[in-house]
Amino acid sequence: MKADTRPDPDKLLALVSHDAGGLLRGRLKIFFGASAGVGKTFAMLSEARRLHAEGRNVIIGVAEHHNRPETLALLDGLPVLPQKTIEHRGVSVRAFDLDAALHMKPDLILVDEYAHTNAPGSRHPKRWQDIEELLENGIDVYTTLNVQHLESLNDVVARLTGVWVKETVPDVAFDEADEIALIDIPPEDLLQRLSEGKVYVAEGAPQRAADNFFKKGNLGRLRELALRRAAERVDADNDAFSAAMGQSEAATGDKILVLVGPDALSERLIRHTKRMADRSRAPWSALYLQTDRHETLSDKARLRVEHHLRLAEKLGGRVVRLIAGGAAATILGYARHNGFTRLVLGHSRPVWWRLGLPSLSQKLMAQGAGLEITTLTAEQTELRPRDPIGHTLFATAPRTYLMAGVAVGVSTLLGLPFREMIDPDSLVMLYLTGVVIVAARYGIGPSVLSSILSVAAFNWFFIKPYYSFTFDNISYVLTFAVMLATSLIVGSLTARLSLHVRLARRGEAETRLLYDLSRALSAARGIEEIGDAVRRGLTAAFDVEVALWNDGAQITGVPETDPRELGAMQWVAQNRQIAGRHTDTLPSASGLYVPLPGEPGVLGLTPRDRNRQFTGAEWLVFETVASLIASALQRARQSREAESARVETENEKLRNVLLASVSHDLKTPLTVMNGAVASLLKMRKKLPREAVDELTSLWGHLTGLQKFVANLLRMAAITSGQLKLNFGPYLIQEIAGAALQRIDPQKGDRQLRTVTTGQIPMVNIDGALIEQVLINLLENAIAHTSDDGIITLSFEADADRVRVRVSDNGPGLPPGEEDQIFEKFHRAGGLSSDRLSSDRSGQSNGLGLAICKGIIEAHGGLIYAKTNPTGGASFIFTLPAYTHAV
Repeated sequence: MKADTRPDPDKLLALVSHDAGGLLRGRLKIFFGASAGVGKTFAMLSEARRLHAEGRNVIIGVAEHHNRPETLALLDGLPVLPQKTIEHRGVSVRAFDLDAALHMKPDLILVDEYAHTNAPGSRHPKRWQDIEELLENGIDVYTTLNVQHLESLNDVVARLTGVWVKETVPDVAFDEADEIALIDIPPEDLLQRLSEGKVYVAEGAPQRAADNFFKKGNLGRLRELALRRAAERVDADNDAFSAAMGQSEAATGDKILVLVGPDALSERLIRHTKRMADRSRAPWSALYLQTDRHETLSDKARLRVEHHLRLAEKLGGRVVRLIAGGAAATILGYARHNGFTRLVLGHSRPVWWRLGLPSLSQKLMAQGAGLEITTLTAEQTELRPRDPIGHTLFATAPRTYLMAGVAVGVSTLLGLPFREMIDPDSLVMLYLTGVVIVAARYGIGPSVLSSILSVAAFNWFFIKPYYSFTFDNISYVLTFAVMLATSLIVGSLTARLSLHVRLARRGEAETRLLYDLSRALSAARGIEEIGDAVRRGLTAAFDVEVALWNDGAQITGVPETDPRELGAMQWVAQNRQIAGRHTDTLPSASGLYVPLPGEPGVLGLTPRDRNRQFTGAEWLVFETVASLIASALQRARQSREAESARVETENEKLRNVLLASVSHDLKTPLTVMNGAVASLLKMRKKLPREAVDELTSLWGHLTGLQKFVANLLRMAAITSGQLKLNFGPYLIQEIAGAALQRIDPQKGDRQLRTVTTGQIPMVNIDGALIEQVLINLLENAIAHTSDDGIITLSFEADADRVRVRVSDNGPGLPPGEEDQIFEKFHRAGGLSSDRLSSDRSGQSNGLGLAICKGIIEAHGGLIYAKTNPTGGASFIFTLPAYTHAV
């Protein structure tokens, strides 16, 4: 059977959506080259001038012309965004104004030098992050980039040219660009341009550049990297298109796992894995195995681990942290369980003290059957990093070593009274006990010292001749050796066990924190209680100052007044990303700001120790806490809404009972009074003129009041669900004709027109109630048009429904009142929901349109109002067409 090669609809749609740029996100075009001077900025400005001439709204955000005459000429006539001034340590720095660009929102903005580092105090430390925010706001961007600034090629460029480039761009940002324009010239032509002063204009700069970076060999290697990287991008696009069209993809099904540690080699491993994954179109992950050795790392080493993991994340890898004891078994188990096919790890020369024991790489190669394992050997610079990794295994405080000596002294003092009564070998246990205590309390370093001192003290004080390191019996050599070995082994195991206990306690404390916080948040009933629970839970656990915002209002914490901190909070609330302290967004802020998932809120955490840096594990805890807070806020809001709905329901029930009671109590006396006044008016010839006028006015008010009571009864029936409908087939034109006859005495000189479009089917309705709806709407139109106004009643078929429209040429509806006008007793902007029925005093009772809405919705229809483009208002409702039973 032939394989199905039809296009994949989902992939094809995703491809088309990406090509179209989406509805909101802007499009990014990168002018890509091997080095400075190849003409990237020139090509970008030339393209911008062409688009500007075609009428596109193009603006220059940043254009680094370096005083080149040809480039400066291209800037002439194009609008330029003014740069902002940032004060930093008494120096004024000119920088790209991101906020001004977002405010202007042009169709296209040119922002040169994608990898540029922003001035201190900017919202983002890197320009590529500014560009990302522009794209998120729907603005197209043109920018430029040299190949040496790609993060994954950083180490390759350093090896080829001898220059470490510090300004880099994550490959994922480059890969997600909508278009790459490769700007390429041969190295000979570039060197010619350099000698002619077309690359660097400053005096002496061309010669210095030619003597250093701009060597022909360097330029050739960079050109090769640029061409290869551009070709990989084209291959990736072709693979995506082939996959969408149902053809075979280039991906091999590989999954790559790189092992990361605190050593300098890890940085090269990550970049190598990124390049390997790009070539094979394979997903990749970075694994850090957090064993007990992690707790013995120095602060610098731990920061380096976090740096490596963030680098992997920035390059598009997935970061995985595992806590385990046996490294090789854990790594292989995770790799096989999650379908990884390749392992990438570092390998260094074995050290002498391992005594032939296999290294981790050797264990993985021996046990990793079925996995492709790639090892990279550390270079000399990676074996001796500028800031050594360091372990706190032996580098503990001097006081702890002093306590080791004290423990040996105490053991000696305890044994001295018994040295003539007990065999010396039995007193060894005193020293072993001291070693165990030291190891459990102070770690393995002091325990090793304690073991050595114990052997020396035992020989000095308990082996004859006393107070010398000589001994009569040669067998004590074995005793001393066994004692030292036993002390070292017991001390090491005790120290390791103590470390595991501390780790377990720390994990338990973290779990207890989340559990207690979850309980406290579950018990909190209001936003203020939620804020207090968060502050109490996090302040002591992490030694931080906690601030919590929701809907822009600060719930807990000291009221924040620093514009920098408030700006970071507002940015996080708007963009729903972590920002602040030691992040890539607003890193100069003192606090770390975490968005609350699904809520318009932000959690702020400021360490009391200003030099402290949050670890990746702490970030995960903070994100978990943010999720708990968001859930608590949602519960609090839902509780408020439920309580409000309950109160509203009770109020509605009370209102309906009151309406029904009052209406029934008023109906009979009003009828009697109206009848009495009508009888008196029949005798008006016998009454004075003033009395007749008063009776006439009274009769009008009583009539209006009777109508209001009737509306109250009808509204009470609708809201209580007791409105009974007598459905039947009707022609809507017949119902409208009856309504027009009843309304005819009120129309005066106004014109009433009817318009029928197409063939109108019969409707299944309660004829009397729909007639009342039409009367109310027509009275409404009459009340709000001038004496010579025009009122139009139109009908049209719409699928299985009939649409009826009552339009007038009056003043129309105030903006924003289209929905509220149908609410009971609504009176806003001089317009009430009873726009249609006013009593003779000109005051509306606020029920007419609400009754119309209730009747139409009881029929399964829809009613709404809108202002006509040419003036006046229209009230439209739909009714279901009548269907004959088959």
